[in-house]
Amino acid sequence: MKMKIKLLAIIVLSLFTNEIFSQTSELVKPKGNWYFGAEIGRNRANSLSLGEDKNSFQGGVLAEYYFAKQWSLSGRIKYFKTGVSFHESGSGGWFGSSGGYGVFNGAVIAAPINIKWEFRLYKNLKGYLKLGYAYNIETKSEYGNYSHNLSTDYSKYYGAVNAGYGFNYFINEKMAVYIDFEAYSGASKGITQSFFGSHSHNVENSLINFGLKYNFKKENL
Repeated sequence: MKMKIKLLAIIVLSLFTNEIFSQTSELVKPKGNWYFGAEIGRNRANSLSLGEDKNSFQGGVLAEYYFAKQWSLSGRIKYFKTGVSFHESGSGGWFGSSGGYGVFNGAVIAAPINIKWEFRLYKNLKGYLKLGYAYNIETKSEYGNYSHNLSTDYSKYYGAVNAGYGFNYFINEKMAVYIDFEAYSGASKGITQSFFGSHSHNVENSLINFGLKYNFKKENL
């Protein structure tokens, strides 16, 4: 997995190096333009907690519109694996807890919509923050080794909060490359009871994206 991530970084950096010399000397102003692209990278299922391999490959496509000088709205379609695992011991007595255990392995097609704020770092290099909501459709839903007191009757369709930050470089008015880091917090896949109340075990993922986006608008002749 680490070799794949390094290879992705080399590809993106190579593209950046080859194209930078053709970059316009003017500052790129993307306001009013659409960009379409693709992204790939690493996925980490943070909600797996029993020693499983948390890392996997993920990818997606992007459509982004800059509606203001520093603001854009983007929509994406992504595919990545997810999962939840937990084992909480219960205790008897009137004031005890029921505890519970379970392992969920899944995969989703996610459709995140984000609003993004960009700020200039140096010339056409920008940093950004983004926040949004993702609608998830599970393409894989495996519930294994769940304790008898816990339900596995969860919907395959659910929402998730999505937030992140990254860096965007406009090679020219048509093309940009970016890297960003984002997190998803989604639905519960198990609720256990303790002395201090209930504990919801939600799907949690963090992603690293290497992306390329392009503006297909024709130049004025």
